[in-house]
Amino acid sequence: MTATVTTVSVFLAVLTVLVIAHELGHFVVARVAGIRVLEFGFGYPPRVLSITRGLTTYSLNLLPLGGFVKMLGENGEVLKSDSFGAQPKLARAAVLVAGSAMNLMLAPICLTIALMIGEMAPCDGCGRVQIYGVQPGMASAEAGVRDGDLIVAIDGVPITDAAGVRQAVRASEGRPVSLRLGRSSDVFDLPVTPRLNPQTNALALGISLGPEYVLERLPLAVAVPVSLTRTGEMVVNMVSGLAKVVVRDAPAELAGPVGIAEMTGRAARAGTPTLLQFMAFLSLNLAIFNILPVPGLDGARLLFVGIEAVRGRRVNPQVEGALHLAGMLLLIALMLVVSFRDIQKLVAS
Repeated sequence: MTATVTTVSVFLAVLTVLVIAHELGHFVVARVAGIRVLEFGFGYPPRVLSITRGLTTYSLNLLPLGGFVKMLGENGEVLKSDSFGAQPKLARAAVLVAGSAMNLMLAPICLTIALMIGEMAPCDGCGRVQIYGVQPGMASAEAGVRDGDLIVAIDGVPITDAAGVRQAVRASEGRPVSLRLGRSSDVFDLPVTPRLNPQTNALALGISLGPEYVLERLPLAVAVPVSLTRTGEMVVNMVSGLAKVVVRDAPAELAGPVGIAEMTGRAARAGTPTLLQFMAFLSLNLAIFNILPVPGLDGARLLFVGIEAVRGRRVNPQVEGALHLAGMLLLIALMLVVSFRDIQKLVAS
């Protein structure tokens, strides 16, 4: 129960940051462009709390799964001087892109903070071997060896790489060996008897090995360019993956609020840097998803501005509004279906 509460709390906190960043982009650029913002809302109605400052109402709504900035004449139905529809095409395009731009900028900020806090990275020059996995039913698992243990020595002989472990196991000829292990701040000896691996027909301890992982903190001057590079790589991979889904080279992998909340909880349990990295991933997903030309999303509104530029006249505001409403209803229905499947997976596991 406690884990569930923590997962939900962390998920809502992450979602709040992502949504407010996105909507703040729309809000600030709209205000700079001279557009009247009627409401800045977090969550979707029904409304729980609200406060009005100037011409804008700031609201907290019951369904905390998104947010919105409601502008005067956002579908072009009102053409007052301070309405969205009365602004030049470039200004309208800037308002629509601003939300995704904010999420795009948020990602390297999250990654920079994560890199400065520190992340676990393989240390090839540390000269110690770490256990990455313990095979169930094998000798090491039965002896009490755990993931993350460091192998300091075998039978008193210092171990600096995986090759040294394999050599010591071969030399044992099946006799018990004494593993000197490092676990947290403790160092202790553990007897383990190697067994024949039927797949390789060789003696084995039943463990996966690699270099020691150490905490690596980067200074701000280094963390910023690294985070920008990683952000670029993530965007390229996401766009490439989306393109493969469109041409049916890869299946669509969808996760609703329930699935994302569960993944957020796992990231939080792995530590703050991992949570920040996952937050950057979600922020980029939100940026790319919202710019897609799907009715109800920013990308579709941007598409209508482009159509207007080509045709030289606006699309009928009633038609545009109806398409956006239909698209939003379909997206909500899809979210409910995916969420139901996410719940089924959690129950089954």
